[in-house]
Amino acid sequence: YLDVNIVSADVFMENDFAYIPKDSAFIRRLLKGEALSTNYGPYKYDNFYDYYKGKSNYSFAAAITVTGPSFMVQNGKQVYGGGVAFRSLESFYNFPGQILQNWYTGAGITKNEEHFKDVQIASLSWSELFFNYTVNFYERYGNKLTAGIEIKYLFGVEGFFMSINDFKYHRMNGNEIYIDTLHAVGGFALPVNYDNYSKINLNPWAKGHGVGANIGIMYTKEKKINSVKGNKPLCANIYDDYQYRIGLSIMGIGGIRFDRFAQMYKSDIGDATKRLTPFNNNSINSIIKYLDPLISQSSKDTSFFMSLPAAVSLQFDYHFKKRVYLSGFWIHPLRFQDKSVRHTAQLAFIPRYESRLVGISLPFSWYDYQNLRLGLAIRLYTVTIGTEKLGTLLGINDFNGMDFYFNIKFSLQKGKCSPWNLGACQKTHKSKRKKVVK
Repeated sequence: YLDVNIVSADVFMENDFAYIPKDSAFIRRLLKGEALSTNYGPYKYDNFYDYYKGKSNYSFAAAITVTGPSFMVQNGKQVYGGGVAFRSLESFYNFPGQILQNWYTGAGITKNEEHFKDVQIASLSWSELFFNYTVNFYERYGNKLTAGIEIKYLFGVEGFFMSINDFKYHRMNGNEIYIDTLHAVGGFALPVNYDNYSKINLNPWAKGHGVGANIGIMYTKEKKINSVKGNKPLCANIYDDYQYRIGLSIMGIGGIRFDRFAQMYKSDIGDATKRLTPFNNNSINSIIKYLDPLISQSSKDTSFFMSLPAAVSLQFDYHFKKRVYLSGFWIHPLRFQDKSVRHTAQLAFIPRYESRLVGISLPFSWYDYQNLRLGLAIRLYTVTIGTEKLGTLLGINDFNGMDFYFNIKFSLQKGKCSPWNLGACQKTHKSKRKKVVK
């Protein structure tokens, strides 16, 4: 009936371009805790890593999530919760393969002409205060319907996006680039000095504010009908075991309006070729000045709105018997506009064992409808550690990303009341019942 999260964190990164081969000495030495160097085998780029060849485009995703003090308390049919958290998300989607390969190999521009479309790059970091409310609005004959909503107030720490719908260029002499077509929009509000990369700008630390929400509904088939009614202390709530649960939710509704140190630009070139020459990149403002011939002057703005990474999710959880469960979920991204981080698709099945002291789960997941992964999570009473990429840590799969999470919390069980929680009437009733038994 009461959950208190002390701290939890998740660090995740995945890409389908560069990787450290699974038979690399780097992986073996890393797992053994030995000293590391840059000479690990017959691979490209200092014998350290290689890249997946033959692809026309690549994707990248990263996330850091830290949830601080938060709580959940159940009072009868209602559940209340709240807390604080920090999130930082990045995504590169449909990035041109030839450009990325030339960049890593140092080959520079090898083609005299290049044409690509639908490139999405975004980064979004924010702190949040969140509050949630859930209610069992229907409960009859072992069937229960539950609806919930979570509201977040968001403090935007940084935002960056670039959406390239159509880009075509050609080269004629040396490193001079001629832009034939460019339909793109981009914006940023960053915690750095725009005249000097090395200086941090945290005044103000929040470059924008916004509101977010998650909503969901769940059906539960209970194992038995609970007919106990009346007012009881929170600790006296009865745990209703279930056969299975099915839920549907929409996550990431809302966004952040950046209006402090924010800049947004748009380019619509299709009828006149623009020429770009090499330059010294020493600040963000120097880049903007260099790209000024490509920018539509009427489109310059000092604020922009970025959507949260939205997704629809379907979940289920089946209780086989005693402490054995099988759960799963399907997440598919929703994209309402170009100015947002892309949520990654995922399908997972998770067998698990749960007891009061120990919990073990083995998630099998299909990441972005491309990569199969095996994970492991272990809980010892109040502490949980886990990963979704167990094969990477064991050297079974190529090292193309990482995933690690942990959680520290404590809970108070239903039906576990100390004598001082029961109240005077129930104490008297309890003492009389003991005399009768004697």
